[in-house]
Amino acid sequence: MEFNSQFTWHRYPTIFAYEQYVSDLPETPSYRLDWLNELRAKDMNFTRTELDVLYGSIVTWQNPVDRSDRRSICYYVSENELITIGLSDHIVSLIEPFKTSTPFEAFYAILALQMNTYFTGIDDFETELFSRQDELRGSINENSLDSIFGLRDTIENWSDLIVPFQELILAGPEAFIRHTDYEEVLPFRLAEKRVARLLMLIEHYQKDIEVLLDLSTTVSNFRGNEIMKALTIFTAVATPMMALGAIWGMNFKDMPELDWKYGYAASLSLIFLTTGGIFYWMKRRGWLGALVRMPENKQKRKK
Repeated sequence: MEFNSQFTWHRYPTIFAYEQYVSDLPETPSYRLDWLNELRAKDMNFTRTELDVLYGSIVTWQNPVDRSDRRSICYYVSENELITIGLSDHIVSLIEPFKTSTPFEAFYAILALQMNTYFTGIDDFETELFSRQDELRGSINENSLDSIFGLRDTIENWSDLIVPFQELILAGPEAFIRHTDYEEVLPFRLAEKRVARLLMLIEHYQKDIEVLLDLSTTVSNFRGNEIMKALTIFTAVATPMMALGAIWGMNFKDMPELDWKYGYAASLSLIFLTTGGIFYWMKRRGWLGALVRMPENKQKRKK
């Protein structure tokens, strides 16, 4: 399918449709055959550059849960021809105001328009991130790490989508290096700015998530230390009771304490004194205080 422009633009809905077109040609350039062979073998991002030729495939949507579930655009850009596979009619309808005169301009107009649709998704992620931050500020529990890992997977998915666009910002001028004015055209500059803005947002949110992850990990470690400390204190305080109980629980015939009139009272007194002494000594050393005090929930503070 051709697009009405100052250059030749062939659009195909699927790779199969393009294969049918190529099979009818008497002769096919080697670059196109290489592109087609890679499209058959790969369902992922790849970019190839030759002198005055840029071709490859770029993923435009990816399911964060199942990374194999994705949509992509395949492209072949030369000095006088543009071939696209899988490009939506909606994106094509938005290119008209750019008044593109070269395949290079049209291709980077496509990239700029595609990236513009990502800002809504990034804004939705920002809302979710802020909501999680408010929740974790009030209480960090055993489900916090799962929540943070979910946020990290989502932002990593966004990063995986945007980085290939950044590669194309570098690959375009490399492929068309003889055309020094290409980098000054509006669609390229717009695509370049949008890539930079998206990557800036992703980097910022990645840092926020790392802070949340560090905080949750630190609190979890403190809680683990506090549990171990409580068990150690319990063991130390109960040691006199267990030791003396073990001694007087022996079944030797000659145990003079068994005949003492006040032996039972004396043994209880000794157990209480040694247990209390150990507890007092640990308290004086400051070993009984809490390692970490969690902030109260906002609702509790309001009450």
